[in-house]
Amino acid sequence: MKTLVVYSSLTGNTKKVVEKVFEIIREEKKLVALNSNENIDLNEYDRVIVGFWVDKGTADSRSKKFIKSVKGKEVAFIGTLGAEAGSSHGQSVNERAIKLCSENNKFIGGFLCQGKVDPKLVEKMGKFPLKLIHPLTPERLKRIEDAKSHPNEDDFKAAQDYFKKILYNEHI
Repeated sequence: MKTLVVYSSLTGNTKKVVEKVFEIIREEKKLVALNSNENIDLNEYDRVIVGFWVDKGTADSRSKKFIKSVKGKEVAFIGTLGAEAGSSHGQSVNERAIKLCSENNKFIGGFLCQGKVDPKLVEKMGKFPLKLIHPLTPERLKRIEDAKSHPNEDDFKAAQDYFKKILYNEHI
């Protein structure tokens, strides 16, 4: 079993979580940033783990394009988003990611993790016309502030434990 781990990261959140999961993979493995322009031969791998950051409620466009190119593999994902993973937004993201990863592959699992929101996006939110899309309400500002401390060591451990469970049937 050879495992390819690829990721796209805007703020560094996804990269950090993916690297922690990469550490626990026991079989032959390779880690590639999707923006590295490295030529990836998917035929060499049995399993693919894709790390993405959430953009407009789904995987970022680079990750989405890559996932659509994967066929006939075991596929899992690691996603980072500004909201809490268990929130209604997180649940919607999870459902979309599962559907995307399942289209042409055997979906084996997905892990969502909260991460800091890109400061440029927060700035844009404050300038949206009439503040209709993602208005900077006190509740949203609190979520953005809370997200700044993620991913943290607890998130890394949760990601590693989750992948030990789905890859090696270890229950921690």
